[in-house]
Amino acid sequence: MLVVFSLGAADVAIYLLDISNDLRSHILNKQVDTILASDQIESVESLIQLPTRFSEADWIYTLYDKEGRLLGSSPASSPALSYLAPGEDRIDSRSATIAREVSGDHVLVIAKNDWLERGELSEMVQREITGSFLLIVVLGIVSLVAIYMLAKWTLKSVSRAAALAETIGADNSERRIPMDGLPLEIIPLAKAANTALDRLANAYSTERQVTADAAHELRTPLAILGLRIQRAKMDDAVDWEPIEWEMAQMKRLIDQLMTLARAEALFGGSATKRPVSFSRVVRLAAADMMLLFEKAGRGMEVELSAELWTLGDEGQMRQAVQNLLENSLKHGSGSVRLSLRAEAGCLLLDVGDQGKAPDLTEREEWFKRFRKGRQGGPGSGLGLSIVRQIVRNMGGEVEILDGCRFTVRVSVPLVPAPGMGE
Repeated sequence: MLVVFSLGAADVAIYLLDISNDLRSHILNKQVDTILASDQIESVESLIQLPTRFSEADWIYTLYDKEGRLLGSSPASSPALSYLAPGEDRIDSRSATIAREVSGDHVLVIAKNDWLERGELSEMVQREITGSFLLIVVLGIVSLVAIYMLAKWTLKSVSRAAALAETIGADNSERRIPMDGLPLEIIPLAKAANTALDRLANAYSTERQVTADAAHELRTPLAILGLRIQRAKMDDAVDWEPIEWEMAQMKRLIDQLMTLARAEALFGGSATKRPVSFSRVVRLAAADMMLLFEKAGRGMEVELSAELWTLGDEGQMRQAVQNLLENSLKHGSGSVRLSLRAEAGCLLLDVGDQGKAPDLTEREEWFKRFRKGRQGGPGSGLGLSIVRQIVRNMGGEVEILDGCRFTVRVSVPLVPAPGMGE
């Protein structure tokens, strides 16, 4: 605003400084109109009819043809005036000159010595400018004060929002930049900042929760491992089998925490999604788990439709299917059935066993971190949490279905196979 105001003030100053020449040019045109109104300039002889003294000024006339050749000048004692194009004028410190077209094919250059008239005009303009300048100065001061107050009032809410943003930290991550009173141009920036703060708060909350849960879950096996080592020192004999089992449990827990952290880091679209054959992923995951099912004496039935494709990361998708099968193997009973089909633009993968389905009010609890079917049982309680996060990265969802048997359904978008149309 200050720049715009300064440019406007400069324009006014330039106009006032140039107003004297504008007045001289205007008066010259009016006087020439009066002189030429009663006389027809058709030849050099016509020049002598023009007044050489008019309105307290000495006048000189020079006639040219249309090619710019000099034809004559009046009064004869005065030097010829330089050629000017018709309509052009020249104003200097002591004289004013203008050119007019006459008789259709002649150019009359007219000059007057107006230094006395110029002095009178300068005095008059100076008086007017002095009064105007004082008014402009007063208006300029008022405008500057108004600009300052307006800017201060406009930016007050921005300063308040900036001060609040500086207080947002780990202990009060729920605070957000208020929108009330912000200029319209700033609101989109504030909304974007609040959205970023929401993501950071969620990430921070998740990190704290994972850290707390991991510390809680690792405390027990570490305590047991410490007791076993102490007993080994006392007995001077090491029972390696339970120690190795505890170490394997902690390694599995850490591996699954890292898998979950990687899946959560890719949430929100930062992962590169590629077309993947979900049918192939399910077949490979089932083949990987088949030996474990045979060793446990459990059956597995796989029912797949033709090649069905979705978008995602093949490695993580395979991990999700394996987690579902492992969950059924460790916590379920009877044979396990996998079925994959397309329905209404989605791929539906059902993984079910003959175990009892949880109550409706408990189903969401199964997807929380470290939630086990039986507390103290095998596993880390992270399997379904990892599955849900991976599936959500794919733009899908996971749920436990109604029914008497335990069945988990994965729903992800269906896409055309590469090289095929919709």
